[in-house]
Amino acid sequence: MIRSDIRATAPATVQTIRSLLKGDVRFTNLEGTVAEPGQSVHQGRGFLTPPAALDALQACGFNLLALADNHAFDLQGAGIENTIREADRRHLVHAGTGNTQAQAASPAYLRTAQGTVALVASASGLIGPGAAAGVDHPGVDELRIEAGGRQNEATADLPAAPANIPNAQDAQRILRSIREARRHADLVIVYQHNHVFENESFATIFLEGMPQRLRPARWLQSWVHAEVDAGADIVVMHGAPLLHGIEIYRGRPIFYDLGNLLYNVPPTLTYIDEPMAWESALAYVRFTGGKLRSISLQPIALNDIGQGQPDVHSEYTNNQFLDTRGLPAPAVGAQARYILERLAELSRPFGTVIDVRGDTAQIRLPR
Repeated sequence: MIRSDIRATAPATVQTIRSLLKGDVRFTNLEGTVAEPGQSVHQGRGFLTPPAALDALQACGFNLLALADNHAFDLQGAGIENTIREADRRHLVHAGTGNTQAQAASPAYLRTAQGTVALVASASGLIGPGAAAGVDHPGVDELRIEAGGRQNEATADLPAAPANIPNAQDAQRILRSIREARRHADLVIVYQHNHVFENESFATIFLEGMPQRLRPARWLQSWVHAEVDAGADIVVMHGAPLLHGIEIYRGRPIFYDLGNLLYNVPPTLTYIDEPMAWESALAYVRFTGGKLRSISLQPIALNDIGQGQPDVHSEYTNNQFLDTRGLPAPAVGAQARYILERLAELSRPFGTVIDVRGDTAQIRLPR
């Protein structure tokens, strides 16, 4: 959730993030939409960022972006087009949005010295009206979730509703994209930005501090297994925005939620402002010869108080406080241990063992 060009607003953070990133593929999701000079939003949420924020992400070292999320449409179709255009200008490989549904669903390909990496990205829950890409209009590659024939948009409580299931048409489209990516890439990353937990709304779950905010929903576990079966090598998710557990399924890692890296979230959104939202982790995943070799974890801590004065009344205000809060630094000592031990506890139900070693951790892979 980057809201400014941090090269100007928080220059030290660029070097911090750069020191944290490793490998041939340096992936994140961009939650928001690019606004060109003079553009603003007058209704709905305005998670807007300037084009130069993409230069900042590139300076940090990122080379692969997921654009599918519930804030990608905050400037409506113009925002989708802006973000795609500005990413393309910088040769940043991206997936998850498009000027048509076919484009939004298509895999993107990053060519590296070690081989080709594909990305397929989608989003579920809190996708506003008109935000899903269509045959002839821009938007997000949406995975609709249904509860007894009714769409669960995570905006309302659905008491006594049947279990959630992915919409069949959307599921087939996404699985088809994964299979296509499998045919053309050496490694396939599948990304999902999810806000559908069970049958309570996203706001209810977080306002009431319900335990389901800390774990993936049952429908989601079945769904991501299907994505791996279709050809995904890595599945990674955001949306909670809190750490969830890690599963190794058929030798492929599933990161059910990796929390936050840059979290310029307005102080008005108090229900996603609990202490755990400011603690997260980076995952370093190593594949050789198409086989998973290692996963190490680096805990990070983000500052919840920025510089200057916050605007606690308007979520649209973009000021120094917002631009300088939610910036990452490596967690150390007791805080690092608490983060990693919590992640280990969240991963245990999936049979995943995480060995904490000082300020970092290693996943014990099945033989």
